Amino acid sequence: MAEIRFIDATRVFRGSWRPAVTDVRLDVRDGELMVLSGPSGSGKSTLLRMLAGLEPLNRGRILIDGQDLARVAPDKRGVSLLAQGFSLIPHLTVAENIAFPLTMRRASARAVSSRVAQLAELCGLDQHLGARPEALPVGLRQRAIMARAMAPRPRVICLDEPMAGTSVPLLPRDRAPIASLQREAGITLLYATCSSTDAWAIADRIAVLDRGVLHQVGTPHQVFEEPGTVAVAEFVGSPPMNLVPAVVSDGRARIGDLLLPVGPDRLAALSSDRILVGLRPDDLLIGHGAGGIRATAVLVKDSGREYLVHARTEVPGGTADLVIRRTSGPVPLLGESFVVGADLDRVHLFDAATGRRLP
Repeated sequence: MAEIRFIDATRVFRGSWRPAVTDVRLDVRDGELMVLSGPSGSGKSTLLRMLAGLEPLNRGRILIDGQDLARVAPDKRGVSLLAQGFSLIPHLTVAENIAFPLTMRRASARAVSSRVAQLAELCGLDQHLGARPEALPVGLRQRAIMARAMAPRPRVICLDEPMAGTSVPLLPRDRAPIASLQREAGITLLYATCSSTDAWAIADRIAVLDRGVLHQVGTPHQVFEEPGTVAVAEFVGSPPMNLVPAVVSDGRARIGDLLLPVGPDRLAALSSDRILVGLRPDDLLIGHGAGGIRATAVLVKDSGREYLVHARTEVPGGTADLVIRRTSGPVPLLGESFVVGADLDRVHLFDAATGRRLP
């Protein structure tokens, strides 16, 4: 197990107009499963490669258990990194995949055989050592990924989109093989993924990055309930939060006939009179009365269990799109005008200029 600290970690690639990651400050606890999440190009893979020693730092430091890694060679760091697309080598059997990092280190055949057998038993792969990865169901494939990562007895495991290309989402949190094996072994694990669904399935805590900047770190509940910036709000959830522009006047923001009080603390934190109102699809209501947002249905999706109503409404300076999740009751027809209500206790407010959440 290991504790990791990123201190102002920055990486700038030659010829790039902006850093791949910039001034990242992140503490990963001993034995924690930290998920690095965010859209493609947000810096997740670069951060893992910096930790593993495959990318140098232009500025800042990375520490493992208090040891600065600046002068530590990649093979001496105790970091096992499985890169995207190479978590399992397709033409090798499960046994050969587990053995691969050991044979690369020129371990003896006896030591390799013993370690493969040990990990096969621990990960429940005894009956599948001769199979190739594509023949395994998703659960066993995750177990094989963890067995391969654990083979060299690392202090830290880094998994970069390990399930990329499988088209299969992770299983629910309490049954996710990667998460359950990580907890059994008590090893520190960093898991990079573009999927907020995958992140919520397994994480102890989530670090959300966007364009190389770390925006928020917290438990899944904290990040979902109180997204710290617009970038987090746009990434978290499926569908993500609706963000509707509004103007603050006399301590209130108006969207259609929906009036939202903006308290003194929020007013003091604003850099202008422009805000973004965050409304989750689940917190919007469809009605036909007054006192809400007048919108027009532009698309209605039926998933069998629910409807997603895509609507358009007039806002100062143009239009805004809304997505409403409807699990029961009637839904509007395409092109129909209707009123959208909102649970005012669930409204999120952001400064339109800075993108930061208002207190």
